[in-house]
Amino acid sequence: MKHNSLLKVMKKPLSGNAGLFVLVSIALLLETGISLLMPQILSTVIDNLETKAEKWLFTCTLFFCFVVVMKGVIGVFNTWLREKLGWRLCDHLREDMFGRIFSFSMKQHKAARSGIFLERLEGDVNILVGFFSSMFIDIVESLLMVIGILAVFYIRSIELGIAFTVLSVGVLLLFVLTQNAIAALWREAREKETEVLGEFSQDIAAWQDVVGVGRERYILNRCAEKFGIFEEKQVKASFRGNIPATIFYSTLNVGEGLVLAVGIYLMSQGSMTIGGLYLILSYVGLLNIPFASLKYEFAELPQVLAAVGRIDDIYKWPCETGKEDGRLWDGDGSVSFEQVSFGYTPENRVLDKVSFQVEPGEHVLIQGRTGSGKSTILQLIAGFYIPEEGNVKVGGHMVAEYRPDSYYRGISYILQSNPILEDTIRNNVSRYQETYTDQEILEALKKVHLDRWVEESGEGLSTVINSRDITQDVAQLLAWAGVLLSRPKVLLVDEFDGSIQDATIRIIDEVICQELTETTILMVTHRRRSAIEFQKEIRIETGRILEIVTHERGGTA
Repeated sequence: MKHNSLLKVMKKPLSGNAGLFVLVSIALLLETGISLLMPQILSTVIDNLETKAEKWLFTCTLFFCFVVVMKGVIGVFNTWLREKLGWRLCDHLREDMFGRIFSFSMKQHKAARSGIFLERLEGDVNILVGFFSSMFIDIVESLLMVIGILAVFYIRSIELGIAFTVLSVGVLLLFVLTQNAIAALWREAREKETEVLGEFSQDIAAWQDVVGVGRERYILNRCAEKFGIFEEKQVKASFRGNIPATIFYSTLNVGEGLVLAVGIYLMSQGSMTIGGLYLILSYVGLLNIPFASLKYEFAELPQVLAAVGRIDDIYKWPCETGKEDGRLWDGDGSVSFEQVSFGYTPENRVLDKVSFQVEPGEHVLIQGRTGSGKSTILQLIAGFYIPEEGNVKVGGHMVAEYRPDSYYRGISYILQSNPILEDTIRNNVSRYQETYTDQEILEALKKVHLDRWVEESGEGLSTVINSRDITQDVAQLLAWAGVLLSRPKVLLVDEFDGSIQDATIRIIDEVICQELTETTILMVTHRRRSAIEFQKEIRIETGRILEIVTHERGGTA
């Protein structure tokens, strides 16, 4: 997959939602225009209190009320448009990021800090939702308001217009020029947050080991230290981010006082009416609103820039991509390891010069302690990793030579905890392959003794299931039903017997002996609960093969 920047990813949804942008722009212009019109109405009323009839004043008052109501209606409509626009843009981004994360290699996933992808998909993307639905539009609206108010100042007094233009431009430059430095501080704070939460999650997951060795106090002290560092960075970023906003807001209040003084002087000279003074003071006060909004938005903007940088990092990571010109699956079910060595990190070698041969249709049991390298052997066969040394061949060819889409039609992988999709029973078994008929899926479910369970589920194959309502036994049998559908040449089974009942194991043994006699099966276990008589047993310890025992082909013990 080619390197893609965040800007390129957002180009399509930005252009695709041009209509929403137009509607939001129209609503912004109307809302700004009404806000600028309201002081003009009241100023006119004030200057005509003694010269106009009561009917005229009453009409102006009603018109003012109508304008206020219209401003509220347009504001509500604008809020709805903004939220819709923000979620549309960011849902596209979240979907694209999710797909990109799926394209990363298994090694990249293992190397990534715990929670880093979820933090970016939710934390950083949600910040951008706020940016597109609120922050960005509030900044545009505030700038429009400032431009409109400055235009009124220029109409009333060139000097007043120039003074507030200089003030406004100076304030905006102050914000813009300090954003990168403040964004870097927020980026550091967010990175530290990810690190702290990731480590905290790992400690919770390993709570049994922590309690078992009596390290609770050490973990608590370490978390307190980490959260202290995070707090320091968060406070520093927040404090420095508010300095520019505080400077300009204080300056604006001083300007408001000067305008009042000048207005009183001009009134004493007969150059300004009470309505004119009210109008100018109203606009100076009105200027507080967009600048107060800008103060908040610019204070938050560094977090947006930090989020953009962190998301863009995801798009800078290289991705594993399927080779369109690779070999199509045309081999048998043979598997061979030729002096294979592999480690997840350079200093931690999991397999060391492992060699063995599995013939087509053989059922092989790989035994060993936890951490001995059993699951790594399956993951190398599945193509999740590339060996550092030696060759892994399936069907007589190197795994890396195959085109992934073709290769994965020839092998299947069953985990100890089969992942359940929150979807129909049909899709959980077929894995979205539309080539299977409902009759074929029902037949596969019958062979794993789930036919009655399907009948009682309510809507048959269309019943929607989720992991919360499915037992480990049913989840495991659904995986085996999927294997009966796909009929792979090679089946990889990783610790399937770790947490299911004996009755479920007997059903799986029956499936293997009666339905998968021609499928090459490599099964990893350290409990040996299956009653299958394997043709080959491989014992592995600390990354080396201790013993390979060959038996005659049989059924169950």
